[in-house]
Amino acid sequence: MAKIKLENLKSFCKENLVREGMKEEYAATVAEVLAETDACGTNSHGTKNLHNYIRKFRVHGMDIHGEPEIVAEGPAFAAIDAHNTLGMIPSVQAMELACAKAETAGIAIVTVKNSTHFGAAGYYANIAARKGMIGLSMSNVDPNMTAPGARGMLLGNNPFAYAAPANTTPSVFLDIAMSNVASLKVVQARKDGKQIPPTWIVDKDGLPTTDPSHYPEEGAMQPMAAHKGYGLAVLVELLTGILSGGCTSMGGEIVSWCFELEKPNNVCHTFIAVNPKLFLGEEKVSDRVEDMATALRSAPKAKGSERIFTPGEIEWGKHAKADAEGLELPADVEASLRGLAQESGIALPVEE
Repeated sequence: MAKIKLENLKSFCKENLVREGMKEEYAATVAEVLAETDACGTNSHGTKNLHNYIRKFRVHGMDIHGEPEIVAEGPAFAAIDAHNTLGMIPSVQAMELACAKAETAGIAIVTVKNSTHFGAAGYYANIAARKGMIGLSMSNVDPNMTAPGARGMLLGNNPFAYAAPANTTPSVFLDIAMSNVASLKVVQARKDGKQIPPTWIVDKDGLPTTDPSHYPEEGAMQPMAAHKGYGLAVLVELLTGILSGGCTSMGGEIVSWCFELEKPNNVCHTFIAVNPKLFLGEEKVSDRVEDMATALRSAPKAKGSERIFTPGEIEWGKHAKADAEGLELPADVEASLRGLAQESGIALPVEE
């Protein structure tokens, strides 16, 4: 695999966005979110998507000059209209605002509507964790998932993440979609001509299939844990599309950000910050989280098991390695970045 220093990857992404017309502050935000996502090993939602974001700008499916606007606000809440800009921009602003309000309110929630794909939900939850808070982030998405007993794409697989500060690792965090697997992994399997597990998608008749060659034209994602994933996807919908006054996965106005580049994505996000200091006083939440993590890691292990990992521990291990040794680029990520570099004339500073 080719390697690249994390800071060099961020610079490459930022330069390409500025070249397209995005102002430097916002370009730096997007580059930071995407490269940090790669560093944690979530390559399906990292810099691999930058070229497609730029293509979307070019066909006016996204506004590269869009400015998020606060349209409602109170001591413990706010609502933001993203005005069709790239989702990382209003999302970082929203979580920062939620944290600022939680300093005095104890808990705060900020919604975002009229947005576009925001990448990995875990990045935003970790903004709160870095400030000593507990963070939750979520988004609705285009309808790509079925429901128990249904056929076809009924609602989004609506990603959700949480993060809490810890000591051994920067945070304990989880970032999941409500389907059994991220839809971009099915798309990649189709590109690679590979079969997939029968738990990933259903076919046009609503039956499990191992063949991704007709997705997304036919079939749908399967919800994780059947009715449980379905029910949690509805919860995310309530807190994003419904609460923000924006579009919902079931309403027909949210389209795929990557399959319909010329159309606005119209997704909604929500960010929640909880300030433990107002609950715990002088006691540090990171110490309590660390006690919990230690209990989990030291629990009796199953036969043949060598390690119990806490949520996010594997991702932080990958990040530490990327910091120390440079980031290894999977073939599909490298190909996407090289394609962008060839098109823009901005060199991709990889180490062969």
